[in-house]
Amino acid sequence: MSLFQYLYVYTRICIMYVVHTDLLINIICTCILCIIFQKIFFLRAKKKEGRVSRKHFLGVFIFLVYLAVVYGVTGIGTIWDVQRFVTASTSEFNRIYLVPFSSSEVTMPYVLNIIMTIPLGFLLPLIWKQFRTIKKVALSGFLLSLCIELSQLFTQSRNTTTDDLIMNTLGAIIGYFIFKAFFHVFLKKNSNEKDEITSSSVVIKHEAIFYLGLSFLGMFLFAI
Repeated sequence: MSLFQYLYVYTRICIMYVVHTDLLINIICTCILCIIFQKIFFLRAKKKEGRVSRKHFLGVFIFLVYLAVVYGVTGIGTIWDVQRFVTASTSEFNRIYLVPFSSSEVTMPYVLNIIMTIPLGFLLPLIWKQFRTIKKVALSGFLLSLCIELSQLFTQSRNTTTDDLIMNTLGAIIGYFIFKAFFHVFLKKNSNEKDEITSSSVVIKHEAIFYLGLSFLGMFLFAI
């Protein structure tokens, strides 16, 4: 199968997934805890800054929908998977490949893992200025991938590989460089405008980290 055919099939799968009702369920599970946090964030930001822009909330919503799609496509493990694993008569972790590129996967899964986290590397610095460094973006891509891989240890149909960690981190880095190019072309002239909330408050300063952690926790606890 050619690269074009692989991309065509992958696009069809993504479209079918998006229109499927599972996406709505995943968005709800992803956002449950984030909505509670956002209420706290809004009150803190309003008290310290006086306002929260609609553009910021729109960016956060797009970010959470993206995460919901990632969690659904990757099939992260849930608390129910952990329960089944613990109560199973023969509990053993799923296949684990710790040596990079030691699995028998063809090239295309590597490409798809890179593509999956490119939006992460683009959206983080676009929405939050404190993520406009390659180290923070790469670390975020690595940690998100690590959480997904660790949760998949308890599933019955997923493999845990270091290949995914490497490719997902690489995808986030590529997304960051795409953002840099986008920034220099479209956003640099407006970079001095106050379009983001800045504060020493932990809740406000680490908003993106809270969304990443709470969205994953929401899927882990509430998804079936």
